[in-house]
Amino acid sequence: ICSAKTGDKLLAVTIPPTADKLRRLMNLAQLTQSHALSFFHLSSPDFLLGWDSDPAKRNVFGLIANHPDLARSGIRLRQFGQRVIEILGGRKIHAAWTVPGGVREPLTFEGRQWILDRLPESLPTPRQALTLFKDLIHGPLGQEVQVFGEFPSLFMGLVSAEGNWEHYGGQLRFVDHHRQIVADGLGEDDYQQFLGEAVEPWSYLKFPYYKPLGYPEGIYRVGPLARLNVCDRIGTPEADAELQALRNYAGGVPTSSFLYHYARLIDILACLEHNQILLEDPVILSTRVRAQAGVN
Repeated sequence: ICSAKTGDKLLAVTIPPTADKLRRLMNLAQLTQSHALSFFHLSSPDFLLGWDSDPAKRNVFGLIANHPDLARSGIRLRQFGQRVIEILGGRKIHAAWTVPGGVREPLTFEGRQWILDRLPESLPTPRQALTLFKDLIHGPLGQEVQVFGEFPSLFMGLVSAEGNWEHYGGQLRFVDHHRQIVADGLGEDDYQQFLGEAVEPWSYLKFPYYKPLGYPEGIYRVGPLARLNVCDRIGTPEADAELQALRNYAGGVPTSSFLYHYARLIDILACLEHNQILLEDPVILSTRVRAQAGVN
């Protein structure tokens, strides 16, 4: 998607409205399946089976044996996201469907109906997981929240023109650990003006930072927790309620990296609610999904 958006700019083409919505639908599906993999397959065995349980059983198969309903729901949720990707792009992994000018093929009526029919089945899974995770962080995992990656930093993410949660378009916003806006309305084309990279002698990694504050004061976090911290609201009822619950739990701004798990579940809920909004728009079935442009 990112490459296709760059192609749009190189060709100075505005993609059709339906193509924009379909790209969003694809990215929502990718976020859903990726977060489901992270939480249910990779992380929840640690939470539910215990840090000190047998590593040979502390995996999704151990989860299936001990918490079969939750494991089954998580697997089906990931399958839902993968199937949406397949419906749109023709394959579950690395679908070559998003192209400069839009997308390669429109959404069919049958594909739209399949997604709509299965949304009601998918929604209870993040709800159940959120209830479970909130119980854990108010109980046995409370100490983890306090000590795991708990530090002040900037957060960077996309927001809409209205300041809402974004995952595909919009503009870049930086906030600090009090959710005070540090910079807003930034465009990705100008990234070299405000993003820098530091190096440390003990690592091969790069350390990105917000240039006006320098390094290390300008270090920032991205991803699901940053998306929730930079936005004013998500714009859908259930996800907004959960966002407020997270902020209430954190006493304002969640800064513990352990709460990325919490943020992923809210992200999933937001994705599913936004799926419903996109699919109920009649424009989603338009066959005009690509603007043609070329190099003179």
